[in-house]
Amino acid sequence: MGAPAARAYEFSRRWVQAGHKVSVICGIPNHPHGVVYEGYRKQLLHHERIDGVDVYRSWVYVTPNAGFYRRILNYSSYAVTSVLAAEHLEKVDVCIATSPQFLTGVSGMAVKRTKGVPLVLEIRDLWPDSIKAVGIDVPEAVFSGMQRLERSMYRDADEIVIVSKAFEEHIRKAAGGSTTIHYVPNGINAANEPGRPESRKHFSGALESKLLVGYLGTFGMAQGLSTVIEAARKLLNRTEIHFVLVGEGAEKEKIRGLAAQLPNVSIFDRQERQVVAEMLSEIDIALVPLRKAELLKTVIPSKMFECMGAGLPIILGVEGESERILNEAQAGIAVPPGDPDELAVAIERMAGDEQLRKWYSINASIYVRKNHNLDQLANHYLSVLRSV
Repeated sequence: MGAPAARAYEFSRRWVQAGHKVSVICGIPNHPHGVVYEGYRKQLLHHERIDGVDVYRSWVYVTPNAGFYRRILNYSSYAVTSVLAAEHLEKVDVCIATSPQFLTGVSGMAVKRTKGVPLVLEIRDLWPDSIKAVGIDVPEAVFSGMQRLERSMYRDADEIVIVSKAFEEHIRKAAGGSTTIHYVPNGINAANEPGRPESRKHFSGALESKLLVGYLGTFGMAQGLSTVIEAARKLLNRTEIHFVLVGEGAEKEKIRGLAAQLPNVSIFDRQERQVVAEMLSEIDIALVPLRKAELLKTVIPSKMFECMGAGLPIILGVEGESERILNEAQAGIAVPPGDPDELAVAIERMAGDEQLRKWYSINASIYVRKNHNLDQLANHYLSVLRSV
């Protein structure tokens, strides 16, 4: 379960517990390799109930996360089939469309009209600008068309929810008028207290005695993981330090190739969410990197809060809003994105100071439980939905 699905699940199940009926329409599961999971194949619409939430999985054009135009085909197919799936819902009071993927906003606009209900547009990333920010080449005519569509979605929404305060200026400029914007960030299950196991289960054997510097997340263009590999190369002489990278994504084979000759780097496949939580408890320092781009200053990687929730000291390679939060929490060290020299220096500093790591760890845990408690965030979000 990726971060977007986890956010939807955590809020939805809490709203069900509060006595509300929640239906989620999503695509058939095929992430990350573009292969439909067993039990969901050859179906136009699959219904199941998960923790009281009615989940409708509609057919989509399935493709691996590679190639802009294939991805647009995937998005477009969902925009159509999700609206058709919504016709199976008898009573709807409000529609939430969460973006990206970008065209869910179009689905939301359609459902607003077919069901006659208000639309809450949730923005988790600033598409289409973020496409260019990660280096994807898009024809100007296509990009301009997407920008016009973006403005239409903002203006058609009755309320807008954002996960980063830094999104607000862009949205107001694009939307015009007096759009109501609410800040509902990502969060953690505050009841899950951080703790370290007596021995490592997932990083055992030769890694048992190492100081582990870990990245667990997407191997995508936005993450700039080549910087992490270069930092590892610079720290080859520090044999007590070992890098572990866990996940999947379009850049994984490239990163695997860059790390092939480095004995201090281990790369693991994507894991289930519970296993990821266990892995986080076994590492010593968490890395949260993004590539250097002006727009990415507005982004807050969801992994940042997961790492804070696990009580991990963080080395952050992100500028802007994420850096502001890290400094406010006093939960780690921020370095310039895309700078392997500064990253290596920060890793050496933190690796060599156990007391500093403990201090950051305590601060991270306290801050995220106070400011990013999913129970509190779900209640706040619910108040937004009631007010529409």
